[in-house]
Amino acid sequence: MVLITPTHVYCGNAGDARCVVSQNGQAIDLSEDHKPDLPTERSRVLQAGHMVEDGRVDGIIAISRAIGDWEYKSATLEPNKMAVSGYPEVRSYEINPQLKFIITACDGIWDCMTSQQAVDFVSTAKDKMASY
Repeated sequence: MVLITPTHVYCGNAGDARCVVSQNGQAIDLSEDHKPDLPTERSRVLQAGHMVEDGRVDGIIAISRAIGDWEYKSATLEPNKMAVSGYPEVRSYEINPQLKFIITACDGIWDCMTSQQAVDFVSTAKDKMASY
């Protein structure tokens, strides 16, 4: 989820979507893909009584944060302590003249492209559109 104000871009993420800004052609990630193999994510999953196997929570689900996936939630744990937490990571980025555009996409893009490849792709398409 992205909120754009006159001065900042705010990104709240709980899952495998990603927000990237293009600053003078350079990709800057405003979110992190919440994969169970990340040390902080793995630690939370294990502390909630689950395991990480083959990069998946309990060997099944490939993300460690999501709003749904109720079978990984617990009424006895705080949201930020559940195996698959819906607790978002929130980051902000100050809008400046060098910020050219923002990309928000799910893992269907990020499993195939790096953030920089996506920025390069959009930049090229944007330049082609400007020439029409």
